[in-house]
Amino acid sequence: MKQLITIITIALFCAAVSAQAQKPIKPATSYKQDGMTVVSPNQPGWIKLKTDKSETAFEKRTESDVLNAGVKTVPTLIFKTDNDRLVTWEALKNEEFSKFGQDHLHFNYLKFKGVMCLHYDAFFPLDKINKFAYFNIRGYLIPLPNTKDSAVQIEFSDYSNNKGFTEDLHSLAEEFFEKLTLPKQK
Repeated sequence: MKQLITIITIALFCAAVSAQAQKPIKPATSYKQDGMTVVSPNQPGWIKLKTDKSETAFEKRTESDVLNAGVKTVPTLIFKTDNDRLVTWEALKNEEFSKFGQDHLHFNYLKFKGVMCLHYDAFFPLDKINKFAYFNIRGYLIPLPNTKDSAVQIEFSDYSNNKGFTEDLHSLAEEFFEKLTLPKQK
């Protein structure tokens, strides 16, 4: 039994050291992902959680927030029209967000990066057992150029006690979205 406790203690210690070992990245660092260029948020204190062919993710933790920003390529169906695609994507995001008690969830169909996409923003109240009162999120689902069955999901989110993004976080999210470079349409 003492050996088992020792092994568990060592494992927990190693996990804690590993989590602390992640060093913040330089603000506005560029990463390549499947023909796209993703730029990290232009603010100190962010760490890179993941970067590979299909996903790039960043996080920043403070006393009052847990911020996440990320871009990932997701498989989709092939759609005949923009409207079919947008309506289906809205239904999928509605389903994804249904686990939260809805306070505000809004969808727009608009042009972003030159193509019709689904834009969404939301804030959801969290259970009293959470450290934070709200989960705030903004994002886009964009058809991936030169494919018929893939999309780019770009999101910026915040766990905090604020209902919605502060003005500074709104500006940081917009800058993160705007700096994404998609592959050129062939």
